[in-house]
Amino acid sequence: MVGGSSIQSHFYKKFGYGNSWVLSSKDAHPVIKHYGEVEKLPRVRDVILEGLRRSRRPEVDLVFVHGSEMLVPFFKIFSNKKVILQYHGSDVNDPKRSKNIFRIIARSMADVIIYNQKAHLKRIITIKNVKKTYHVNAVDTDLFVSNNDNKKGSVAFISGNLDKEATKKLLKKFDGITIIDTENAKIPYENIPDILNKYEIFVDLKITDYGLLVPTLSKLALQALSCGCKVYTFENEIKKKLPDRHKPEIVMKKLYDLFLEVTS
Repeated sequence: MVGGSSIQSHFYKKFGYGNSWVLSSKDAHPVIKHYGEVEKLPRVRDVILEGLRRSRRPEVDLVFVHGSEMLVPFFKIFSNKKVILQYHGSDVNDPKRSKNIFRIIARSMADVIIYNQKAHLKRIITIKNVKKTYHVNAVDTDLFVSNNDNKKGSVAFISGNLDKEATKKLLKKFDGITIIDTENAKIPYENIPDILNKYEIFVDLKITDYGLLVPTLSKLALQALSCGCKVYTFENEIKKKLPDRHKPEIVMKKLYDLFLEVTS
């Protein structure tokens, strides 16, 4: 989840909206290394303590929690700042997580909950009326650009949060498809556009490790569209163009307007 927050923090500062810090206990992966936004701390406890220390500063307006709803009460109670909780898919889609009473209570303490899949709304269970708003992923259109007019073949990417065997079975219905396992390939983030630019079609079919066909365009599918690929979607349709709503200038303006609304 720190991958998405890295992109948001990068463009938040690029467009001049203000300052931001991304704290995490997760090991660095290609997205984090590329943007250099994440400050890695040894343990989750260290993230909480450092986050609380910074959030008490008078120049800090709000705390943005990515997926980890159990952190919301800590920041809501001890920082005395507004707290926004954002879900990115692999978190709240899990029924065990969605319906866990402790997580329900924790997420209910957020001032606003952001989600990036419309199917999330019925899974974001709260014990009181918390504002929930649909907010799509931003694509780095500076990095993901089309630079090859002779794209051929089809490709799909699989990752560790999937039922790999079920996903591969689904993907192998496409003759000659290249399947890239991101866990094994260890591809630098800045090299992904070059790979996508080789292929005509990106197949975006994924089954989670709890048996759900992911009901939205993945981040890689959006990046493929930005690189000029056609994308075969979970709805068995072909998309050919990146929707404007995913362009970073539009995503970040909407996010900034939300920040102003929450803190006013």
